[in-house]
Amino acid sequence: MLQQIRRPYLCRRCVSACAEAVSPTSGCSRTQPSAASASLLARPAAQRTLATVTQSVNDAEGFDNLSTSLAEHDQPRISVRDRLRVWEQENQASAHRLLDDLPFNERLGNFLTRPQTVRTFTDEHDTRQAKNILYDGDVLSDLRGQTSALLAGDLVETRFGGSRLPVLAICLGRHHGLQYFYLNTGEVLAYQSLVALFTVTNYVDPAVLQPIVDLIPSEPFTRPRNVLHHVRTANALRTAADLQGRLTKFYAEAVHFYQSSLKYMDGASEHVADPNRRTYLSLEELADRMLPTFLREGSTFSSHVLYAVHLALQRHGWGFRPLNAKWHRRNYIYEVQPGSDIALLQLVESRVRRLVDGAYLRDNPGQSASLLKQNDLGRFILRARAIVTANRRNRPWTPHGMIGPSSQMAEDLPQWEESDLKYIRFMELWACRRVIPQASQIDSLGSSILRLTQLYSESDWVAHWTAFTFLQEIGWIPPWDIPARYEYRFPDTEIRRGGSLSRPSVDVEASMRPDIAAGARRDWGETRIFCVDSDQTADVDDGFSIEATDVAGEHWIHIHIADPASVIDPASPLASHIESMPSSLYLAGYPEKMLPPELEQKFSLNPGKPVLTFSAKVNEGGEVLGYHVEPGTVHNVVHMTKREVTSILPGLQSLESGGDAAFSVGKDPGPRPPVKKITTADELTAEDRDDLLLLDRLGEALKDRRAAKDPNASMVWNGDPFIKFSHSNYSQADRLVERMMHTAGEVAAKWCQSRNIPAPYSTQPEALRNAGELKRLREEVVDPLTAAGKPLPPALLQQLFGLIGTSELSARPAPFYSVGLDAYTKASSPLRRYTDLIVHWQIHAALAHERASGTAPAVVASTTDAGEHVDAASSALPWSHDSLSRLLPALQARQRQIREVDNRDGPTQWIFQALLRAWKFGEAPLPERFAFVVDAVLPFGIRGRLRDFYGIGAVVPLARLDVGTKLAETNVGDVLTVEIRDMNTYTTELEVEPVGREVKAETEGAAGA
Repeated sequence: MLQQIRRPYLCRRCVSACAEAVSPTSGCSRTQPSAASASLLARPAAQRTLATVTQSVNDAEGFDNLSTSLAEHDQPRISVRDRLRVWEQENQASAHRLLDDLPFNERLGNFLTRPQTVRTFTDEHDTRQAKNILYDGDVLSDLRGQTSALLAGDLVETRFGGSRLPVLAICLGRHHGLQYFYLNTGEVLAYQSLVALFTVTNYVDPAVLQPIVDLIPSEPFTRPRNVLHHVRTANALRTAADLQGRLTKFYAEAVHFYQSSLKYMDGASEHVADPNRRTYLSLEELADRMLPTFLREGSTFSSHVLYAVHLALQRHGWGFRPLNAKWHRRNYIYEVQPGSDIALLQLVESRVRRLVDGAYLRDNPGQSASLLKQNDLGRFILRARAIVTANRRNRPWTPHGMIGPSSQMAEDLPQWEESDLKYIRFMELWACRRVIPQASQIDSLGSSILRLTQLYSESDWVAHWTAFTFLQEIGWIPPWDIPARYEYRFPDTEIRRGGSLSRPSVDVEASMRPDIAAGARRDWGETRIFCVDSDQTADVDDGFSIEATDVAGEHWIHIHIADPASVIDPASPLASHIESMPSSLYLAGYPEKMLPPELEQKFSLNPGKPVLTFSAKVNEGGEVLGYHVEPGTVHNVVHMTKREVTSILPGLQSLESGGDAAFSVGKDPGPRPPVKKITTADELTAEDRDDLLLLDRLGEALKDRRAAKDPNASMVWNGDPFIKFSHSNYSQADRLVERMMHTAGEVAAKWCQSRNIPAPYSTQPEALRNAGELKRLREEVVDPLTAAGKPLPPALLQQLFGLIGTSELSARPAPFYSVGLDAYTKASSPLRRYTDLIVHWQIHAALAHERASGTAPAVVASTTDAGEHVDAASSALPWSHDSLSRLLPALQARQRQIREVDNRDGPTQWIFQALLRAWKFGEAPLPERFAFVVDAVLPFGIRGRLRDFYGIGAVVPLARLDVGTKLAETNVGDVLTVEIRDMNTYTTELEVEPVGREVKAETEGAAGA
């Protein structure tokens, strides 16, 4: 921009013209200038509008200034660079970061000059590792995206960088651990994980793709580029042209249908949305409700019609919000906003526009009482401003996503008028539930309201995380609230501010049935049942015991599981109730149990409780020689902690060994008393100790598996919460429990598979397809590193995850690579997981059929129209293959959602809160500098993690690098010495600045810290 200078000046063109007028060789005297020159010189300087002259000068002054300018003109010239240096010294000012036209690493996109690339409500691929904080020993799922589920020939839609423009692509299959795609941009590109928003399976015969597949290099390379740009053949170009034509036709058909069906598409929210209740529907279900039946082709809609509906929902904005892409395998499940919330957004939009229009007429609209008193929104702003100003005397504001701590007890919460609540609700929808896409104009309404409060002028951004802080400052949510918990998306469920979930009540007694296994239960008598868990675990649903056989070296391992399925009717209201939230929630500070508390206590393992026992006959070599499932009743139950079991098993590491000491902020409330009777190792008999040692040895033979260490966050509060986190060290006791649970899952799967019983089998179809490559990678790379005691590099782990793929639930058994079994289903936690309850319900129904008929169900020779076998007991089972297959996608979506909040986002936000309180408010000692391990060098800076502080992810933006620093000089694995410069507890982003460099790390052995 133009800068004000200290004295007037003339441009070079004027100086040249004037110089000619006074030159001795021009034939003109100074007192007799030419007409043109006189006209120029007589004009007041203030009239030369392009010069930064601020006063008018007379003719004499003009001649004096001209003489001075000519004298300066005759001086030796200096370079532009030197002149700029002089100007910079004379006009020193602090540097300010400029907004990028196309930002790489901003939570907010460029909504004005790049509308085609702004972020919508689609989720960017998240490279953060899943945090298995609440280790279960039987949780073998992941939080990766869905690309691994794609096969060659599948059509997908994606959007890069949150772009509004859809990109269609055809999958070419997986090669060298990457998925290759032909895009409608004419490129063939490879991706580790491409978020697919819409999928059509088997759109193209894979054989058609072979000419392009042949161009993919036979050897892997570091940075794959557009294959067609480097290598091309006539056959490949013809195939590319054919694919381009198919994609163009598909998109054109979808757009034509959309345009011809606007009367159905544009009013979708009016026909689909419930007036007051948030609903969740798949794309197919939405199409059924939006479109008339005569548009069907047979019993379903064609793929281009479904894609047209998908495009319509994407354009609709905030009425339909697709859930996280990583929770679904094929097509999105949409959250349909209630009509009341849609009406609220429209109301707030009109109120804000009215205030903004009035603000244009005032110099300082935020201080204009006449403006703010025009409507109830302005009055809400005035009231909120007064409340926040008063609260800041106790709790300081920070620009880091949360307000500061306070040692004082909270005073009486402010009382809001009815008219204020709708604006607070709007802030909740915007900041907490994130129902408004950032590309929508509605997203700017909240920022406008916050700017009118004039409370956040010091913040670089006035965005949705600022609104979250605003809700804390007005006392609507606790200062320590966790944004991640608002990501729970369950039908008929609301998240109470600062509290538990609000769910409809259910008649438990009406959902009970007589014990389906009455009279058939085995009495386990004095058999010692070991239950290993925390002393704070109230829902104990598994234990194990051992029994000798008549053959030396062979033993029965019995895994006894709590048995609520025996008395809960699978078709009852309670069953439907827990289906909507199919797992207990274990986010620290906000636990929620799947079952009502009275049922949990009724069936938690204790003496006299019913169980369903899964038994495996094994030898010392780890072979399963036999198995069976039977209901029973246990009596001799022993509860032990992992610490006590660890002290018995040989060659054990201490639970505190390895990793950093616990990090905490706040006042420690002290240990809580156990919720049950705990047996110590000293209280066990020699026979009990021998049984545990034998179980450990047999478990070692069955499966030897290790798990990664992750930070474990826990918190309690009285005032500001006490937050403590440390490494969750994987002990021998954890491994023993894990192997017992795997054995139960193996027995349950084998038992159901032998009877053709549908169950929620855990499968990894991508691992099955990549079995050969996985075997080679393990033998040549993984096993040698493991044998040498070296950690697996992140790039290798990423390659392994890509080959293994996502874990999928299927009604039919298939190999499960993670545990090395031909069939596997989870059956050990019916008090905490709905899918485990399904397994128990199916088994109980089959056992009841066997007892009634006297024989095991046999497969009938006939088949259904779909070609599947039907077993004789199918009518007695609660779920058939078809009905269970329809149910599993929604269950898997909800379970993944819960794990993402409980195991990753929620604990990370607790850790960031603790870090902020230590860094900003000195509540705990914190190193001044940290060791930063480089994980990736990207266009916007460097990503990595703090090696000596629990591996917390951090980023070095380009602006934090020294002048002249080249990104090319930084490599993955380098270790930098950094200091914390900024952080955000809402987005869990940590900015650091390098202050030194260590020697390049040979290994990442310390990186696990």
